[in-house]
Amino acid sequence: MFLPEITLEVNARCKVRAVRFLALTLLSLPAAAAPLAKDTPQLQLRLEGVFGQPTTLLGVRGGFGVGVGYRMTDQLWLIADAAERAAPNGGIASVAAGLQATLDATPVAPYLELTIVELSNRNALGYSLATRTGIGADWAFSRRLALGLVVRTYTPFDPEGNNATLAGLEAIFRLVITPGA
Repeated sequence: MFLPEITLEVNARCKVRAVRFLALTLLSLPAAAAPLAKDTPQLQLRLEGVFGQPTTLLGVRGGFGVGVGYRMTDQLWLIADAAERAAPNGGIASVAAGLQATLDATPVAPYLELTIVELSNRNALGYSLATRTGIGADWAFSRRLALGLVVRTYTPFDPEGNNATLAGLEAIFRLVITPGA
């Protein structure tokens, strides 16, 4: 995996402050999280319909993704996903990994996400490595199935030409499947 050189200038910008706050919040949750109850399913499969503008250089476009979630505590998940979006010159593929913090475990479960994302097609996007923050909720209409909506933003680590205006915004509609529930 190729990791580009990251300039310190980009990390000093004000838009990173919100990411730092979210990261500290997510890192503090394990101490406050309750352990999992016995026989609680720990694995989720997520099928995602992606719609949004992954960069200010391109218009709105759609795509599809697949993700997994591994529940570590009552509130904290390790998450990973892969997605593909339509774009000039072969589309935009992404691979992400990070944390999800569930705020309330009711039939409608709101949560926050923080991930690191590697994206393909740097020429179309203007960047290839970003933090992705998200806020969403899943509605569990049965023990095994839920429908969800997530809004995610992208903050590039390596914008082309140190362009501080590059960013992305997406809405994700997802079907969450919990095997063994």
